[in-house]
Amino acid sequence: MKSRFSRQMVLAAGAAVTLVVSVGCGSSGSGTSASGSSSPIIVGLVQPYSGAESYYGKYADNAWTMAMAKYGSKIKGHPIKLVKGDSKCDPATAVSVAHKILAQKPVAIEAPDCSGDTLAMLPITTAKKVPLVSENLAPDITTKGSKYVWRVQASDAATNKLFAKYIVDQGHKSIGVINDTTSYGVANAATLVSGLAKSAVKPDVEATYDIAATDYSGQILKVKQANVEAAYFEGYDLQEGNLVKQARSLGLTMPIYGPTTASDGTFLKAAGDAAEGVVFATSFLPDWSSTATTFAKDWQDQFGYPPNMDSVGMYQAAVVTIKALQKAGPSATADDVNRAIKGLTVSGLPEGAVSFTSTGDLAHPLVMAGTWQGGATKLVKILAKPE
Repeated sequence: MKSRFSRQMVLAAGAAVTLVVSVGCGSSGSGTSASGSSSPIIVGLVQPYSGAESYYGKYADNAWTMAMAKYGSKIKGHPIKLVKGDSKCDPATAVSVAHKILAQKPVAIEAPDCSGDTLAMLPITTAKKVPLVSENLAPDITTKGSKYVWRVQASDAATNKLFAKYIVDQGHKSIGVINDTTSYGVANAATLVSGLAKSAVKPDVEATYDIAATDYSGQILKVKQANVEAAYFEGYDLQEGNLVKQARSLGLTMPIYGPTTASDGTFLKAAGDAAEGVVFATSFLPDWSSTATTFAKDWQDQFGYPPNMDSVGMYQAAVVTIKALQKAGPSATADDVNRAIKGLTVSGLPEGAVSFTSTGDLAHPLVMAGTWQGGATKLVKILAKPE
């Protein structure tokens, strides 16, 4: 599968910042920031820009636009130059894109939203000592021993430990679980099941589906026939919405719970009226804080659609990268930028303050339960809050 690259121009802080659309051949290696009087500082941006998950690419572009407008698009006169690659939400493509972007000597790379892509890239970027700034949820992102990956949102391990307890606390003792077979899907379901086990609850039925599937009737009927009290459905945004819609059309009336992907507009559009009452885990809701409310309004006003947890995660990744570049300086190497990220604390973000543990995880993640009510998200309960 060949990589394709999109062309976009982003205006930030009054300066035009080109998103480079093709990455040429050349030797890869750890990046070095600009040494000339105004030469650019290269930052890689890997996301799906084509295919069913191409909306993640749009989120990333908009996140960087807003972040650079607020925090700056230059480091002491040196413009931040985003080198963009289309990972297609496909690990093999992501590896190819990573090699090409590394040839441009970036000092940091924002990891793709699809966890499988990031996991495929991680050994390569780690070997080159280039930090990956990630909003991925799969626990394995920070369990591989890399010192060059930093997660700006709660992992599924942290989220589902709390969310599973919340589900059990609603009085559900029999649960059906359906998940896709991607790296993200398997890990998400495993952490949810592990969390349920801590409350002595084991799913009565577990079923899986391929991410390319469009008919989930077999899996749904297994859950229905098990006569469970509640269901947990995992999937990427689009697939999650289609799964919920089919479940309701097949007569599933029990409460449905979902992961963070059930909290955004793509899910809502796919699920339609079936989204009503679905309860999801998330790290972002506009009504959790005044900062989040202001951010959501600004995003909506600028881009014409509401932010979600994915777009907020990408924004926070962009802010962390910019702050690290400001701390490390324009002549910093990728290793210097990595050390700067390690010591950062960034406050005033939509999900609260960001700082990191020694493993690269978020030190004090925000975790909430939310629901859909009348076509809008609503905070149900804060399960964990940043200090």
